[in-house]
Amino acid sequence: MDITRDFGIRLQEIRKAKGLTQAQLAEMVDLEITTISRIENGSRFPQKENIEKFVKVLDCNIKDLFDFDYIKTREELRAYIDEKLDTATLSDLQFFVRVIDAYWETR
Repeated sequence: MDITRDFGIRLQEIRKAKGLTQAQLAEMVDLEITTISRIENGSRFPQKENIEKFVKVLDCNIKDLFDFDYIKTREELRAYIDEKLDTATLSDLQFFVRVIDAYWETR
């Protein structure tokens, strides 16, 4: 486990989920955009006070920034998805398709 890399991945996911750019987040937490970029690409770990700023600005719990359980191999993720799809109802599957389509359209 590389906590610096994993933290960066997690920060980027939460930032994107909130609809923020790196520049917007940098401005909100009073950091340089290059600092945000370095944190997100895993080359720099944030200082304690900046972690606290991220929590406040991103309106999340500190544990959310350190929730690395989601990091799995491609095979594990596929198996998990397959398992869920096997038990899904038709309406669930239709909903999942709409979510996936919406996600791909916004990438």
